[in-house]
Amino acid sequence: MREAGATIEQLKAAGLQSRDKADASPVTEADEAAERILAAAVRALEPEALIVGEEAASAGHLPPPARRFWLIDPLDGTRDFLAGRDGYTVNLALVVDGVPVFGLVLHPPTARLWGGAAGEGAWRLDAGGRARIRTRPLPPAPALIVSHSHLDERTRAWAEAVTGASRTSAGSSLKFCLLAEGAADAYPRFGPTMEWDTAAADAVLRAAGGVTHGEDGALLRYGKPGYRNGPFLALADPSAASRLPEFR
Repeated sequence: MREAGATIEQLKAAGLQSRDKADASPVTEADEAAERILAAAVRALEPEALIVGEEAASAGHLPPPARRFWLIDPLDGTRDFLAGRDGYTVNLALVVDGVPVFGLVLHPPTARLWGGAAGEGAWRLDAGGRARIRTRPLPPAPALIVSHSHLDERTRAWAEAVTGASRTSAGSSLKFCLLAEGAADAYPRFGPTMEWDTAAADAVLRAAGGVTHGEDGALLRYGKPGYRNGPFLALADPSAASRLPEFR
């Protein structure tokens, strides 16, 4: 993870050109280099691993889901990255039986690393050392966090219906990490995402005590057709769903 993050920062400093993928989203040499590093690291641990990487998928290599597979988003928040903002992350997740059971999220500009594993808890590692992190109970005035680049009208309407709530925006998978470390309470998302966008940070959130529900109210599952997510609501406090507006 750190090698991928360092490579991204080095390439950023050298100057980067982007191009559009088939879905009109941007990609850079940094995305591709980081994915190669992460895929090689997974192969070193698990030679026969099924790996689903964002850039490989964009190039047409999209294997069908299996019981156990890895998801890589080498540079989540490429638009922020290209705009000179710092809301981008490196993401690696392991999914077993539809559940993200292990995740790592790195914020390259600060070298801050979040991790979480089912049954093992969640943690944050930065210049101050390693610290256990945990979600918080839903307060009377919830702190909502939304995407600053993909805030659609359905998400806005739901957020406005939460009584007494504050609302801030953030980029990439950092939104899940803020919930995981007790700095926010809910992350609503109606706009489309891919599983590699969410799995690593979702694993951290779940390990820290939170949950992510789909629009049907069930836990968000992974290994869906095309690896596409529908709407979801990530919560720091699993009991909060009954005290918040219906997510629809």
